Amino acid sequence: MPESLRIVLLVGAVIYLFVIFWLLKKGKLNVQYSIIWLASAVALILFAAVPYIVYVLRDILSIEMPVNLVFTLLFAFVLLLLLSLSTIVTGFSAKIKRLAQTQALLENRIPELDNQLDQALKKE
Repeated sequence: MPESLRIVLLVGAVIYLFVIFWLLKKGKLNVQYSIIWLASAVALILFAAVPYIVYVLRDILSIEMPVNLVFTLLFAFVLLLLLSLSTIVTGFSAKIKRLAQTQALLENRIPELDNQLDQALKKE
């Protein structure tokens, strides 16, 4: 890998890492959801700083071209990200359903309490 490309990749990965930390600081990204982004930034920095890792992984996995390994890892990252987001959405969906049910029960209870209050006031 040419030295200039390594430097550009390393600078890009470090900027990516700083963007993640900036989003965390501004509260735009939760800590619990940022772990996968931080892991990807660290992996990018490692791959850019030590490209030998890509070649070793390529040989271990018997992949012919290093770029194929990178695309495979990116594909796996996207799948992991989609799985993570799907579980988050599923959890929020269940919470929203429970909230809606609770609100419906409370809205149903308000007229009952009004009737009880009216009856109590009439007895006095």
